[in-house]
This record gives sequence, C-alpha cells and structure tokens, in this order.
Amino acid sequence: MLRFNAPQLNMVDYSDTLDSVSADDLGGFLAHWDFAPPDGTLLAMLNHSSAIIIARDVASGRVCGYIAALSDGVAFGFISALEVRPDYRGRGVGTTLVNRMVERLDVYGIYLSCAPSMIPFYESIGFSSGTAMSRRK
Repeated sequence: MLRFNAPQLNMVDYSDTLDSVSADDLGGFLAHWDFAPPDGTLLAMLNHSSAIIIARDVASGRVCGYIAALSDGVAFGFISALEVRPDYRGRGVGTTLVNRMVERLDVYGIYLSCAPSMIPFYESIGFSSGTAMSRRK
C-alpha cells in the first residue's frame, strides 16, 4: 500500500488500496450523475479500475475524495473518475489526486473527459483541450 502525505495537506492521507473502504464510506459521491446509480456502483467502479487513489481525512477517517484510472501501462491512461467532497474543495485535494495519478500511471498520454465547468481546473494542472467522441449506453 502506498501512503502519501503532503506537508500542505497534513489533514489528508492518500492510499492506493480499498482496504477498509465500504460502500457506506462512499455515500454521497456520484450525486452529480444525471441518474441515480444503484447502491455499490462506486465501490464496484473502483474495484475494477487499473489504478485508484483514495483521500481520507486523517482526523475523522472520512473518505473526502478519490480518483480512478484505466491504463494499458505503457502508452495510454484514462482518468475515468475524480471527485472531492464539497467541504474539501479548494484545499488542493483534487490537484494532489490528479498529480499522484499521473505520476503513478507513468504513460505517454493521459486522457479524461470533464464537464465544461472543470476545464479551467484541468488546464491549471497541465491538461489541454482536444477532441473526443463518445457513446453512452
């Protein structure tokens, strides 16, 4: 298990495992989806990802954010999900999650899809806009 502690974020611990993370710990995430996902959806997503990092509040143990990615381990990585609870936003948690994931994947290109409102955030940490296609079930 990798544990990350950044001095500027001494209240948040970062881990790359789901040890002791339950579906209840993940309650409240995915609220921005345009449908209500079935219980356990996020835990299943994280379990099936190539790489994950969980952010926990050290004092309370509360999961305050997560990032998940899919990768071939050589050329391609796709950040499939990133979310930080509203009361932890603006503290560097999201930036730390993305930077740690980019470092961990260590591939040629990392891609993601985001809401238009998130474009400035991703641009501020080195991502640039491109074109994409998608197909939803």
